Amino acid sequence: MRSYEDQVAAALEDLPADVRTAALDDLRAALLDGATEADLGSPAEYAAHVLDAFARAADPADGVGDVFGVPFETRGPTDPAVRSRIWSPADPHILVPRMFGLGWTVNLGAVAVRLGLIRPDDWDDESLDDVDPGLLTALRYAPVAWAVATAVLGVRTWRRGLPVPTHLDLQGRPDEWSKPSAALVPVAVAAGFAAWGTRATTGDDRMIRPALGAAGAGLGCAVAAIAARSVGHPERVTSGNALLAGAAAILPLHIALPVVVALRKRWKRR
Repeated sequence: MRSYEDQVAAALEDLPADVRTAALDDLRAALLDGATEADLGSPAEYAAHVLDAFARAADPADGVGDVFGVPFETRGPTDPAVRSRIWSPADPHILVPRMFGLGWTVNLGAVAVRLGLIRPDDWDDESLDDVDPGLLTALRYAPVAWAVATAVLGVRTWRRGLPVPTHLDLQGRPDEWSKPSAALVPVAVAAGFAAWGTRATTGDDRMIRPALGAAGAGLGCAVAAIAARSVGHPERVTSGNALLAGAAAILPLHIALPVVVALRKRWKRR
């Protein structure tokens, strides 16, 4: 016969993994403290209580909340207030709720403060006004450059008419393949991020939105580059991790450039 914990775990199998783990950790702690079935109710009753709590928390009025200590966000990166979390020097928290779904993302502003690169009060709503508008325009359209590079790689790979790798093993060799048209998927992804990232906006979002757009388009470009290198050469080792790491660096670098320019101008005036 299955234990109380195993029965609850089975009843919670449809919950997101992070939430399910947190709920079972809470149950395990209660059992270790001496709680009995009489205290907690039957496994079905306990699981129903957890599921009800998750359902209530998953639909907050403001779109953000937490379930068993794991934050969630339902508004997504289309909301400027949500996007602003990735650059908020005044917020001391390095890990902040991610832009969509369960979990955390990194507050680059808090990282810069912890590293001693800036002080929390070095940045305000007017800081970005010190940046040359030409630089902000260039950054705004940077996602387009990544999208164009992705299109060149993707179309060339597709026109070869060969199976396209969709997964690499730990050594960097392709071990799963798809039809040639799969090479166009990262092209569509990069184009979508470019179209979104270049839309006009205000405030700090003038650097945050293009940075996210460039990061998404850059990721599409990295995937297209991996496919272009690997197609037709299943034996070839591809530095996929290096390419993906490079794509991940686009976001902090894209934000760092206007921040450095703005702060240098501000410090010179002091």
